[in-house]
Amino acid sequence: MIIALALLLAAAEPTVQQTNDRLAAQVLKSIEGHENEPAGQVFKNLRVEGMKEVPARQFLTIMNKGFARALGVTCTHCHLETDFASDDKRPKRAAREMAAMHRAINGALHEMKELENPSKQRFINCGTCHRGHVEPAE
Repeated sequence: MIIALALLLAAAEPTVQQTNDRLAAQVLKSIEGHENEPAGQVFKNLRVEGMKEVPARQFLTIMNKGFARALGVTCTHCHLETDFASDDKRPKRAAREMAAMHRAINGALHEMKELENPSKQRFINCGTCHRGHVEPAE
């Protein structure tokens, strides 16, 4: 009986991805009609290099299916649910620093001359180190 109740309670709680999908759908609804405009024009306080030009819908997908999944977190790990533009949460500020490091590493990988695979096939992303955890290589 206790095990059955625990299973029911666990089944009722949304998964990380379900939570993120719900939040992404809310944001997408709030930008309706602007989904194909550059994310830097649609969203406030977007500072990550290379993301400002990405269409807003694609930016949401990158954040939801890329960043959040790579760290195994919900959107609210970095963002306030009531104000996604806010910089109040340390993880959001840290993510910006990590994005700068990510660009630097990928730049160095592209410049390497003695590697066998073509430079366009050499890259890292958040999942390379984090593998679904907030702390890398847990």
